[in-house]
Amino acid sequence: MKRATIKDIAREANVSLATVSRALNHDPCVTDAMQARVLETAKRLGYVPNSIAKSLKTNSTYTIGFLVSDISNNYYISIARTVEDMVSCQNYNLMLCSTGNRKDRELDYLQMLMSKNIDGLILNTTGLNNDFILEMSKKTPIVLLNRRIMNVGFRGDLVDTNSYLGCYKLTKQLLAMGHRDIYVVRGPAHLSNSFERFQGFADAMGEVGIAVNGDYPYIYTGEFTLQSGEEAIRHMRQMEHMPTAILSQNNMMTIGILKELRRSMIRVPEDVSLVSYDGISNMDLMMTRPTSASFDMTAIGEQVGESILSRIKHPETPNREYIFDPTITPGNSLGIPRG
Repeated sequence: MKRATIKDIAREANVSLATVSRALNHDPCVTDAMQARVLETAKRLGYVPNSIAKSLKTNSTYTIGFLVSDISNNYYISIARTVEDMVSCQNYNLMLCSTGNRKDRELDYLQMLMSKNIDGLILNTTGLNNDFILEMSKKTPIVLLNRRIMNVGFRGDLVDTNSYLGCYKLTKQLLAMGHRDIYVVRGPAHLSNSFERFQGFADAMGEVGIAVNGDYPYIYTGEFTLQSGEEAIRHMRQMEHMPTAILSQNNMMTIGILKELRRSMIRVPEDVSLVSYDGISNMDLMMTRPTSASFDMTAIGEQVGESILSRIKHPETPNREYIFDPTITPGNSLGIPRG
């Protein structure tokens, strides 16, 4: 079936091409009656605007890329939903992609998004394609989500949670209950948020005279994934001296930790206490509810949406940072050290 064009609308409505164009673009010079006539004809003919032709004319595709590390993480889904609601009000479409924390997949998506001439990019980076992203930021408005690019050449905004403060507070809470053998389950060391979370843990431990260095036995470094949480507990079970508490530095890791603890019949908090960076969806329905550093995801999403729309409109805006502090949400996962 042949696609309807503005020429077909003009012929059916018995008006000029210019009048059709102005009516479709809601030009105030077109009377209400004429606009209604043109729009009714367009609807009846099944007219769909040619977005490619429109982008060539306006130099805008009205598309924003949103590249995240893990689409299964409810944290990113919630933020994406809020961002989509905001940008759609400005007639932008959100193109959501998930890298799985893989360098090659992220690079493929970045190149694809550039080829589509996106108007802006929201990026939760793998930290492995920084040179490409630095060049991209010179031409494309970018808002980083949760992970910094540590280079003065980067142009764009950062919207992040206070990684250091969240893990510092969680560690202090464990220490106040008497825990000293605290098993920290962290993400890749090259990621800024992983580094900052670990530093918050290390500084809190240092305040009670425990140096978290190469000799500290209770560290597991993995990916910010459910599988890494499971592997961390399997690793823990091989230790000669078991820790009395676990600090999980990511909510997906926490879910994996809980699953493997249950399989291993290790009780929380009777056998081991557990705290988590980032809350878990529907936690009130769970038997074990980890004490967590939680964040207002709607507020974060609104800031991301506001930042990308602002930067698209004013691309020369100086770099900005928006950091959200945590709320410690109590659960039922804390107990005094066993024995």
